[in-house]
Amino acid sequence: MNDFLATVKPPFEFLTQEHGYALVYEGVSDSFDNGQLIYESPRLRIQVTRDRSQVFVSVRARGDYRDYDEDILRLLLAGAAHYQSPIEEARFTVASRATFLRENLSAIERLFEPSHLKDTCLRGRSLKNERFRALFGKRAPL
Repeated sequence: MNDFLATVKPPFEFLTQEHGYALVYEGVSDSFDNGQLIYESPRLRIQVTRDRSQVFVSVRARGDYRDYDEDILRLLLAGAAHYQSPIEEARFTVASRATFLRENLSAIERLFEPSHLKDTCLRGRSLKNERFRALFGKRAPL
C-alpha cells in the first residue's frame, strides 16, 4: 500500500493553509511508493514528487517551462555565480524538503517576481549547465 498521502502531503499543507496556494494535482502510483503533488499560486508552480522513497521539490514561474530543483534554488538564493555540489545531509527526505521550502518560500517567491524572472532564469540555466558538466563532463543538451 502506498502511504504517499499520509506521509508526504501533510508536511506541505502549510502551502495551502498559510500561503494561499491551491493543490491542483494529487497523484499516487500503484507501484512502489511514488506520488506527486502540484501546488500553484498566482506566480508559482511547486511540484513535490516522491520516487522510490526519495522526495524532490521543483519550482517554476506559472506559465513558464523552466523548473528549478532544490539544489539550484539553494544556489540562486545564495547568489552563487557558479555551481557547487550541495552538502550531503538528510537529502531527499520529506522533512528536509518541506523544511527548506517553508523556511525559504518568501525568498523563492521573490526570485520569480516578474522584475526578477529573467535574471533568475538566466542564472538558473547557467547553474544547471555547470552542474551537468560537473556530473557528466560535457555541456547540457538544450
